[in-house]
Amino acid sequence: MHTRRFSISNLQSPTSDPAIHEAATVICSGGLVAFPTETVYGLGANALDPRAVARIYEAKQRALNDPLIVHVADIGGVRQVADERRLTQQQRGHLDKLARAFWPGPLTLVLPRSPRVPPNVSAGLNTVAVRMPDHPVAQALIRSSGVPIAAPSANHFGHVSPTTAQHVLDDLDGRIDLVLDGGPTRIGVESTVLDLSNNSPRILRPGGVTREALAGVIGHSLLVDQGQPITNNQQAMPSPGLLDKHYAPRATLIICRDLDDLLNRQSAIANRKLKMGALLRESQREMCSHIHPQFVLGDTMTDIARNLYAGLRALDSAGVDVILMTDVPREGLGEAIADRLGRAAAK
Repeated sequence: MHTRRFSISNLQSPTSDPAIHEAATVICSGGLVAFPTETVYGLGANALDPRAVARIYEAKQRALNDPLIVHVADIGGVRQVADERRLTQQQRGHLDKLARAFWPGPLTLVLPRSPRVPPNVSAGLNTVAVRMPDHPVAQALIRSSGVPIAAPSANHFGHVSPTTAQHVLDDLDGRIDLVLDGGPTRIGVESTVLDLSNNSPRILRPGGVTREALAGVIGHSLLVDQGQPITNNQQAMPSPGLLDKHYAPRATLIICRDLDDLLNRQSAIANRKLKMGALLRESQREMCSHIHPQFVLGDTMTDIARNLYAGLRALDSAGVDVILMTDVPREGLGEAIADRLGRAAAK
């Protein structure tokens, strides 16, 4: 049985679209709906229904120790899923400031979990990851469903995240009930995950909101918590996306120091008779015109983030054995891109 696909005709005001009503009915009956957010496509289920949540893990073949992010439409939804009574006054102040500055948007906050939220949403942890997506289709689906929606990325676990409805179907056709097609996503890498459940806020995963922007609101600098490498299915992870190898294409991804390094590696790989492709910046296109297939990401960090996953999937579809790409500066949005590239290239 194939997954049903509905295109949203009016992306600016999708609430009245019959597809939204159909998708909300699926959510309320315990089914799975893939939908666009501003970051990547999510695979949604009723976050208050443990059986529906279990279906997410089954469909994605996701490790049970990897928590899900709960998507809400407004601050009232946060109070449904998080126990704000367990926050200190300082933590509550951080929550209020961050919500005003970045919601709706690509920021996930880790908060104390409400007893209403089943433990399998959070891999058994007493915290819950919450965000308010900045996409009209996601907002319409949450509001029409009337429940918070648990949603990791809508792909096979560990694979390249989906930024189009077709990417979702390439991975999950027949494993989920419905996909809402809202076109390509705007940001292209996942949300930043910021843990507010401890005394000092800490970034667990860099993403669409930069470290610098967060520091400007919090009032002090923040570090990305490197933590301990997580390589097994036993230890509960504090955030999604922390496995050493993640976001990975089928082909071997090699991150090169610079363009000279890329060209040297390209020659060596060609001598080994391997099929190679390259993810390029616009400024590298002329020097690499002899490399085929290639996928041009753009030049700005915003362009590279938006196109990265589509590029990885396109080169995989072209049947390459190796993908080459030059490194990006680890500042601003580049920090999130570098994180994804490092995990995608891990052995």
